[in-house]
Amino acid sequence: MAKMKNNKERRNPIVWFLFAIVIPMMVVLILLFFVLQIAGVDTGSWMKDKLSNTPVSKLLSSSEEKEDTKKAERAEEIIENQKEEINDLTREIDSLEDIIAELEIDIKKLENRSSDDSDDSSANPEDVEEEVDDEVKSVASSFQKMDPEKAANIIENLQQDIAVAVLNELSGKVRGNILAEMNPESAANLMGDMMP
Repeated sequence: MAKMKNNKERRNPIVWFLFAIVIPMMVVLILLFFVLQIAGVDTGSWMKDKLSNTPVSKLLSSSEEKEDTKKAERAEEIIENQKEEINDLTREIDSLEDIIAELEIDIKKLENRSSDDSDDSSANPEDVEEEVDDEVKSVASSFQKMDPEKAANIIENLQQDIAVAVLNELSGKVRGNILAEMNPESAANLMGDMMP
C-alpha cells in the first residue's frame, strides 16, 4: 500500500503540472489566437515571421525556393524558345506574303498582256512572246522559293496555259513537289497539257 501511495505522489506532480499549467496555457493561447483573428489582427503573417526564424523552416523554404527558381528558369526558357519560334514564323509569313504579292502582280501582268495581245494584232508576236517568257520566268523563280503546298494552291487557280508555262520553267524536283500537293485531277490535267 505504501508503494502505491509513493507512485501516486510521483505521478501527482506531473499530472498536476500537465493539468494545472500546460493544458490551460494551450487553451488560453488558442483562445487568444481566435480572438485576435476575430479582431482583425493578421496572426498568420506574424506566425509565419516567427516560424521562418526556425532552422527547420529555413531549410524547407530554401529547398522550396530552389525548386521555384528552377521552375521559373524552365518557364523563362520555354517562353524564350516560343518567342524565337514566333519570330521565325512571323518572318516566314512576311516572306511568303511578299512572294504572294509578287506573284499576284505577275499574274495580273500576264493576264493584261494576254488580253492586250488578243486586242492588238499589229504587235510583233516575237516581242510579245519574249515578254511573256520573261514574266513566266519571273513567276517561276518565285515558285522556286515557295512552300510546295502554297504554290500548288496558287497554280490550281491560274489559267491553264499560264500554269503550264510556269510549271515548264520549274526544275523537275520543284515541279514534282508542287504537283504532289495538288488535287490529282488538276495535276493530271496540267501534266497532260505539259506533254508535247
